[in-house]
Amino acid sequence: MQQILRLLAEPTRLRIVAAVDLGELAVNEIADVLNMSASRISNHLRLLKDGGAIEDRREGAWTFYRNALRSTNETERLWTAVLDGTKETPSLKADAARRRSVLERRRERSRAHFSSHGTGDIQLERGALRDEVLAAALPREWVAVDIGCGDGYLTERLAARFRRVIAVDHSPEQLKAARERVSAASVEFHLGEVDSLPLPDASADAVFLSMVLHHVPEIGAALSEAFRVLRPGGRIVVADLAPHNEEALRQKMGDLRLGLEPGPLASAMRSAGFRKVRHGHADDRLIAGKHKNLELILATGERPAEAGTTRKRKRNSQGSQS
Repeated sequence: MQQILRLLAEPTRLRIVAAVDLGELAVNEIADVLNMSASRISNHLRLLKDGGAIEDRREGAWTFYRNALRSTNETERLWTAVLDGTKETPSLKADAARRRSVLERRRERSRAHFSSHGTGDIQLERGALRDEVLAAALPREWVAVDIGCGDGYLTERLAARFRRVIAVDHSPEQLKAARERVSAASVEFHLGEVDSLPLPDASADAVFLSMVLHHVPEIGAALSEAFRVLRPGGRIVVADLAPHNEEALRQKMGDLRLGLEPGPLASAMRSAGFRKVRHGHADDRLIAGKHKNLELILATGERPAEAGTTRKRKRNSQGSQS
């Protein structure tokens, strides 16, 4: 604890840990939050990592950092006390504002890509993912939400399965393509963000996030928003890329992450409030141009139905871990 306090006594190191407290950031993103060059913070990152205050995660050519002080009760209490005493200082308040801008730029990269390129030459090797997703659940009389519906690939199958389907995407161009693809009267389309859905609390029975979370700025915020719109007893189904090393997909497809680790995804779902979380690999594979046979994962969970176990969640994109 003394070592950690000595580390945090240096203002730049304190700002770094605060910057990655709400979710992991890449090195260049931390530099943007602190309004410094990456070279100025590199030694601080090394000291913080060596001292156990932050953890890093390699993903292709990128390195992401997150706050490690929340990993034990003792260090979390210490960090909470430090943060409570410093969060109103001008430098940390300015950093918080810049962090919001950094996350918005993440979102804009994804929005810009799909507005101009759509889904490009992505296809499924066997084309069975939609059936795997639907097999994970669910009564036909339910109301289903397709979050990040894209061109309506999954929406089309959901419309044949459920009495009412709500399709949401942040790209007007993708929504137009989805409307042209799916003409069923039971489907309604909405423009909206994955972490700020244009839907009331507890208004859906099932939510689907198919090939979405590797594009979103903060996974925790997206899962919390899915939890909010679900009724008690409702189900969530997540289908996404497994971890891979196809670095070119960051530029080609606007990907923010090179896939998702099943274990951390399940932990994030539990942190958002879901229970009965299950995860595994899908039988299908993804083909994106020359990038072939990318593995897919499938995870499911449930919003607890028992009184006293659900948690009220704000429609807020901040304060959730990615």
